[in-house]
Amino acid sequence: MRSISLSATLVVSLCTLTACAQQRADSSLHIDATDLPRLLLNATQTIPLDSSQRGSDLALWYPKWVPGSHAPGGPVHNIAGFSITDQDGNEVKWSRTPGEVYRFIAHVPNSATELNIDFRYITNQSTANSHGLDSYGADAIGLISPNTVIVYPEGVSDGEWTVETSFSLPEDWKIACALDPDDDEATEHTYQPVPIRRLIDTPVMVGRYYTEYSLNEEGVDAPPHRLHVFSELESMTDIDEGVLQNYTNMVTQAAHMFGSHPYPSMDILLATTNALSRNGLEHLRTTMNIIPLNTLDSVDNLNGWDRMLIPHEYVHAWCGKYRRPDAMATTDFHTAKGTELLWVYEGLTQYLGEVLEARSGMTDLETYRWDLLRRYRSARLTQGRDWRPLADTCSASHTLRGGSNNWGSMRRGQDYYYEGSLIWMEADAIIRTESEGEKTLEDFCHAFFFAAEPTDEPNPYTRQDVIDHLNNVVEYDWATFISERVDETTGKPLAGAQALGYSVQYTNEPPRGPGGGRIDPLDARDSLGMSLGGDGTIRTVILGSPADKAGLAPRMRIMGIQGHTWSRQRFADLMSGSAAAGSIELMTVSGDRILTSTITYDGGPRYMTLVRDESRPDILAEIMKPMN
Repeated sequence: MRSISLSATLVVSLCTLTACAQQRADSSLHIDATDLPRLLLNATQTIPLDSSQRGSDLALWYPKWVPGSHAPGGPVHNIAGFSITDQDGNEVKWSRTPGEVYRFIAHVPNSATELNIDFRYITNQSTANSHGLDSYGADAIGLISPNTVIVYPEGVSDGEWTVETSFSLPEDWKIACALDPDDDEATEHTYQPVPIRRLIDTPVMVGRYYTEYSLNEEGVDAPPHRLHVFSELESMTDIDEGVLQNYTNMVTQAAHMFGSHPYPSMDILLATTNALSRNGLEHLRTTMNIIPLNTLDSVDNLNGWDRMLIPHEYVHAWCGKYRRPDAMATTDFHTAKGTELLWVYEGLTQYLGEVLEARSGMTDLETYRWDLLRRYRSARLTQGRDWRPLADTCSASHTLRGGSNNWGSMRRGQDYYYEGSLIWMEADAIIRTESEGEKTLEDFCHAFFFAAEPTDEPNPYTRQDVIDHLNNVVEYDWATFISERVDETTGKPLAGAQALGYSVQYTNEPPRGPGGGRIDPLDARDSLGMSLGGDGTIRTVILGSPADKAGLAPRMRIMGIQGHTWSRQRFADLMSGSAAAGSIELMTVSGDRILTSTITYDGGPRYMTLVRDESRPDILAEIMKPMN
């Protein structure tokens, strides 16, 4: 493996990556964040004009397809001020392209030598598809996404058109990002020019209270990794030693997993705050992460989505930012991106991120096995696969991000995350079995994600590239394997359980997980075909199930059972006695109507569970072991 700190190759690479700093930038951008606590962002961008642009109608694009959102989700709706003047302060008229709100037309006079564009932007108003792309403010903390206050001329390449950026901050606020500083002024922070691709790929975290930590373990061949912690409370930036050690372990385990790094350094931005909502987005040289207060106080407090966030976004540096599907590797931010390979981009990232969680000590095998059961169960109960293959959830990704409160199982959601992870876990198990333990998915990762040196250029791939790299590790019919799980409606969601050394079975008692967790008895999808809220409101109904045949539907509320008022214990008792009774009588409220329904069912409680098959190796346990 290469030496990050001493390699002459890296020195040359860094010179190449920052060569634009020696040249005049194509644009300058000053972002004034002094009003960020009031949820306003102001910016001024200057674009020098060449002779061909003077006296013309110059098309300027506001970033529309920003990497990471997988959608035309650039938050153009939050612009609250947009004006253009020339070098002498004279107004330059502009208009919007009919039918394309992201495309502005500047009517440039012959006398203009530059355009000065003033933005006013309202923060904290994201949509489902712009959540990670927005800028956010609060009294003592904020996040600036440069894509919210910038435009670029049509026809330029995002890897060549450069921007020099500076910031003004509220008094006593700090700043952290992955840009290279140009000076150290206290009130205005200026950074070296970079291509607009890198600028838009660089979120900026700001706030009053801030602490930086190193995540590099001595003797591990990895570039500098820095953790930047912000909070509205000074005490909250002092994180637990165990949490810090686990993040350090994550960096070490990632070095083993991938074998090379596509970036010269990594800056992980982490806000622990109640002033901003949970959030996260991947980037090549950095990650943006927002989790609630107190989650970093102890290892036990960091769990679930909050625990998963940093490993997931970190893995994206390799999978999604460096290696990127060919149809997503466009050279601007307005050309539509093809998202058909999100089962790799997001699915493989989900899997590898969770493996890093286990190997770094953030979670354990029992917890992961419990999560795996729930994932298998959810996949099996998703009826949308009867008509919609996983590939289509990738292609239609941005139409599914908001979820569906009614009959969501039939519509499907962004299933390529968790179902994609099941595909890659099964592939890992197959590689281990076919090679008799000599090869693992790490062999695929070392080759597929190999970076000879740091680069800001994406390395595109196709499905065939993925198949070829898998076959280079272990000869197998990977094309059919992928097609059956991605292209066909059945999808084989449970196929990987046996390969891991487990079997899917059913029990009359709700399975229990670590810490006393269990499947809620009100989740009767395996039996009645419906799940309920604590007040008796029906959440889901599976078509063809006893609940469906009784005419029940989401949003109905059960107010009575067998002549008695609703209670969760009465429901559980009646389920236990259903084998003898053969039916359950319900009184429900639907809108302003009171209805009586009878569910014909005599099967008793029934829950899917995952059972260890002692006749087979526990490959799942092997996968989760830390690497040395």
